[in-house]
Amino acid sequence: MHSFSVTVPSSTGLNLAGTVDMPDSEPVAWALFSHCFTGSRFTPAASRVCKTLAEAGVACLRFDFPGLGQSEGKFEQTSFSMNVDDLVSAYSWLEETFEAPKILIGHSLGGAAALKAGARMPKLTCVATIGAPFDPAHAVLHFADRISEVDENGAVTLTLGGRDVTISKPFLEDLAEINPEAYIPKLRKPLLILHSPLDTTVGIDNAQNIFLTARYPKSLVALDKADHLMTKPGSAQRAARIIRAWADAYLGDQDKDTDPMPEGVARSVSIPAGRYTDLVHVDTDVITTDRERSLGGKGLGLSPTSLLLSSLSAATSQAIRMAAKDKRIRNLENVEVEVSRVVGAPEFAMQLRRRISLTGDLTDGEKKTLLAAAGESCIEKIITGAATIEDRDR
Repeated sequence: MHSFSVTVPSSTGLNLAGTVDMPDSEPVAWALFSHCFTGSRFTPAASRVCKTLAEAGVACLRFDFPGLGQSEGKFEQTSFSMNVDDLVSAYSWLEETFEAPKILIGHSLGGAAALKAGARMPKLTCVATIGAPFDPAHAVLHFADRISEVDENGAVTLTLGGRDVTISKPFLEDLAEINPEAYIPKLRKPLLILHSPLDTTVGIDNAQNIFLTARYPKSLVALDKADHLMTKPGSAQRAARIIRAWADAYLGDQDKDTDPMPEGVARSVSIPAGRYTDLVHVDTDVITTDRERSLGGKGLGLSPTSLLLSSLSAATSQAIRMAAKDKRIRNLENVEVEVSRVVGAPEFAMQLRRRISLTGDLTDGEKKTLLAAAGESCIEKIITGAATIEDRDR
């Protein structure tokens, strides 16, 4: 996958900083991510979930709400309802610029916003929340002792995530008027609720209340051992994999560009993930390749050398087992082949080393027959120069 920056218009005309995480192949679908309260598109839940989904074929847009991250605007002039409108605006921009998203994902208060905005996205097919509160007003409960200052001064400045954030009186009044029991049943989209039972910021009872209020189809999955901000290594990636597997049933036709390659044909297409990265199409499979790091690659996929060694190893094993079948050698139990490149050999005169291990009650004659067959594979004939290459320019 690879990422690039975009500018997304807000519902009020502000420029919002966004990032698109793009699969290296044609996306099977698009997703839109709504980040947490006072967070940004770079928080672990946003960036790691989106990148993992992109690696699984789903393109994702994550953006900073106004006054946060790198977006224009002042946070104290925003509200929960405005964030909902901004999500709808981002949905429209995606539809016009790329493709309408089929998946809407929200983390924490961004999850509550997703639950409210989803009903206004006609081509959306499913919604997933991570650690979302049932009532959006839950976001201010952790500084309830400071709310009285809002009545006195019209706003209160809090230190959240290491920086000062101003919470205005209109922001709190907007939250007070939000009724989740009114908008959650109107979502009418398949809903996946992900929540950690150990979440001390937004308790698991919030997930239970969302589940009870929402209409079917709906699912509640516990993210064991995850913290609210999804900072524990692997927790955000696991959430993304769960979302990807669950959403598969709601993505519709995903096979529009997956016609298999003819047998005996491989096609590579360069991709922008790295200087030397390619997608190699073989049969119905797609393999990402890259050069070795020592040769200027980023290690984003298998190297051509690794693929060659793998091909020779597998082809050798198959040739031995085919010989065992043809010669009726029935006591062969297992074949193990290791192929390695001799370190230090010049690249123009590559030297390979192959070790073959045969397991079974075999006679010396049977072993000799099987080892002789090791050199009969088509891959070995290609490597040793028995094949010719005819180059053609399209």
